Amino acid sequence: MPKLVDHEERRRSIASAAVDAIADQGLDAVKLTDIAKAAGVTTGAVAHYFSDKDAVLAAALDEVCTRLFSGIDAPDHELTLDSITEVLPVTPERRAEWRVWLAYWGRAPNVPALRQIHQQYYDEIEEGTAKTIAGRHPEPRRAAAAIIAAVDGIGVRVTLEPELWPPERQRALLETMIGPLLTSIQPQTV
Repeated sequence: MPKLVDHEERRRSIASAAVDAIADQGLDAVKLTDIAKAAGVTTGAVAHYFSDKDAVLAAALDEVCTRLFSGIDAPDHELTLDSITEVLPVTPERRAEWRVWLAYWGRAPNVPALRQIHQQYYDEIEEGTAKTIAGRHPEPRRAAAAIIAAVDGIGVRVTLEPELWPPERQRALLETMIGPLLTSIQPQTV
């Protein structure tokens, strides 16, 4: 009986392994063989699921975005300092994801596919955050953009200087930056 393979799951598994390999070695240094090894497959298997290295890298960016931002734009998501802090690099796993996220920043301006993925996620996050506070803040899009900018700024600093930014310091700075904004959001009425 032939082995049944969930192709979408295999693609995602390879993309996830690519995220881990990029976090360990950097975007410029990682090779398809490194990704295959991390995924526990052959390079031929990687080539079966992805047309080339750029396609694997695009899938890895998509995967890291999914990891970082899953749930943040869910309809029942409550926007709190705690929920926003969860996106920051406060754990070793989050720090690795942020290293990958930022590695793509340098490439995205010159690679349309990567730029499009970045833009798509920023649009979704801003829209989801704005929807969460719509009717409870006078300028939900502007507030959402401010929250995203604060998270990005802190995330960059932590990624570049992790030893100087323990989770408590990240949260304290986030509270300083967006605390007044969060208090201006009216509570949800049931």
